[in-house]
Amino acid sequence: MRLGGRGHIDPILAGLKAVLDHHLERGSAGPLGEADRLDGQTCLLTGPSSGLGRVLAGELARRGARLILACRAGHQGLAEELQRESGNREISQRPLDLADLSSVLALCDGLARDGVRLDRVVSNAGVAPARNRLTADGFCELFQVNFLGSFVLLHRLLQDGTLPGRSPAGGATPRILITSSESHRQAPPIDFERFGHFPEFSLLSGTTWYGHSKLYVQTFACELGRRLMRGGRPAVGVFSYCPGAFRSRISREAGLAGKLMTSFFIDPRKAVWPAVYCAVSPALEGRSQLYLYLRHEAQPDARAAAPANGARLWERSLALLASRGLRLDPLPPADA
Repeated sequence: MRLGGRGHIDPILAGLKAVLDHHLERGSAGPLGEADRLDGQTCLLTGPSSGLGRVLAGELARRGARLILACRAGHQGLAEELQRESGNREISQRPLDLADLSSVLALCDGLARDGVRLDRVVSNAGVAPARNRLTADGFCELFQVNFLGSFVLLHRLLQDGTLPGRSPAGGATPRILITSSESHRQAPPIDFERFGHFPEFSLLSGTTWYGHSKLYVQTFACELGRRLMRGGRPAVGVFSYCPGAFRSRISREAGLAGKLMTSFFIDPRKAVWPAVYCAVSPALEGRSQLYLYLRHEAQPDARAAAPANGARLWERSLALLASRGLRLDPLPPADA
């Protein structure tokens, strides 16, 4: 089923295909058992307050992770709530608003100052606004929250050593998990000459530009995986996944139409499986640059996987940030 042709995503067809894919899914990745745990592992999770992130937070806590919840204001008490639910007392909360780059930098500064060393980072937060809005930093909200803010966050965590790479002596490889979307396949291409530009859009065309933001995300995931290879092995494993269509508050701006569409989507407790699998499965040790759609391995769109596009996205991101006075040190090249 086509979603409307390359460059346009019909929200109704996309929703129907997503529901059908869930029903037809026969999964090839796995298995995943209760014995697969994260005891002693420190995990940072963005977007933990609702939807997939809230369910994932519970799963990571239940599996023994030392969990840091990074979320916007207005969710005080979330860590204590999860402690009660999971029986895991090692859950804390730190403020993060990806729509405010100063908030991203403050989180990274605080983690570095406190000597935190992360074993897992889950870049899960995202938005799907009904229209194009600018953040206080002057970027399109879809672009900044779904991609650029996470680019800064992950770059700084790696740059600061808060997310350290696998030591030469061996040991478990840290992991980065990135929530992507199959909608990246049908989205308009990235215009590298107008990098970060999103046109005005409405409720009906919003799905197309949400998919476009996820093309940035998936291209970044592929390039990050390449840049974190050392000696033919990942210093940090990079895994991206599409959980499919699940009920969440991300489409709340769509009003009644959004509620009707998402009422057919699956429960996030079922959709969370690929994220949990990427976080805990021992079968993924030593692997990287893996994309999961639902419960099976898939190839991302060729545009996202192309090294030339990944390099351009990285260079344009650094240049765009530098133009706003935010300079990030370059990461060591792959296999350095």
